[in-house]
Amino acid sequence: PTTLPGFRILRQIGEGKYGTVWLARELNTGKHVAIKFYTHRRGVDWSLLGREVEKLAVLYTSRNIVGLLSVGWDHDPPYYVMEYLPNGSLATRLEHGPLPTVEAVRVAIRVCQALVHAHGSGILHCDLKPANVLLDQDHEPRLCDFGQSRLADEQGHALGTLFYMAPEQARGERATPASDIYS
Repeated sequence: PTTLPGFRILRQIGEGKYGTVWLARELNTGKHVAIKFYTHRRGVDWSLLGREVEKLAVLYTSRNIVGLLSVGWDHDPPYYVMEYLPNGSLATRLEHGPLPTVEAVRVAIRVCQALVHAHGSGILHCDLKPANVLLDQDHEPRLCDFGQSRLADEQGHALGTLFYMAPEQARGERATPASDIYS
């Protein structure tokens, strides 16, 4: 994307299976935000955007989950705007070595709190991994990327990232809250 009304696109900060994430400045407030654009690669089903946005809208009250700010359904490509967390992902942090024990426990507690909120709202993340935990300005972890998420009572198997999947999820069986805990 080169232009988006109300925003100045600054640079790409991430790329996933279904789209790209860009750092932008909101023109009215000057605030930095992250914008996820769903691109046309791999025959993407646009209902994926709806599903992810729907889940984030339900979970917006949790301090441990990245906040949804707005959605551009009619834009080509469609997008949603979320909080920008300046300290990158847990995966990037782990490239510099393991976390000290106290820090690892603190991060695990916050991620578990996010999962308690999601599971209590009937939502399974289904792709929990260090790349989907972002660090905010205070280095507090926040769960993101609900693109693979499922409703807890939804039938069918859930996709995810192979090396982080629970065994039942990798076998193509239905995901459960225990699947997220395993991840």
